[in-house]
Amino acid sequence: MAQVVPGLLWSGLFTAAEWGATDAHIVWGWPLAAALVFIAVGPAIPAYRSWGLGVQRVGPNIAGFFSNLTPAFAAIFSAAFLGEMPQWHHGVAFLLIAGGIVVSSRR
Repeated sequence: MAQVVPGLLWSGLFTAAEWGATDAHIVWGWPLAAALVFIAVGPAIPAYRSWGLGVQRVGPNIAGFFSNLTPAFAAIFSAAFLGEMPQWHHGVAFLLIAGGIVVSSRR
């Protein structure tokens, strides 16, 4: 809740600014409601179940390293599904993530 509430407030401010500055408005209907339900429930259940199985299989110490790869996979999937090609800063970010994993896994 500590992350959700500020996120909702921040998103609400940007939405209000966009509605005030442009003609963009949400058109409510069944397709939008179905998309929101899918986004809220659909990916969340398989993702959390997969994460739980992964933590159970390899343990929390190893699984914790992979949670840092979320931004890297987001960039890869945005290229694959949205056609947004990676930029140089994505490569730098991936190197920093990989370096952090290597440094933190040393004993």
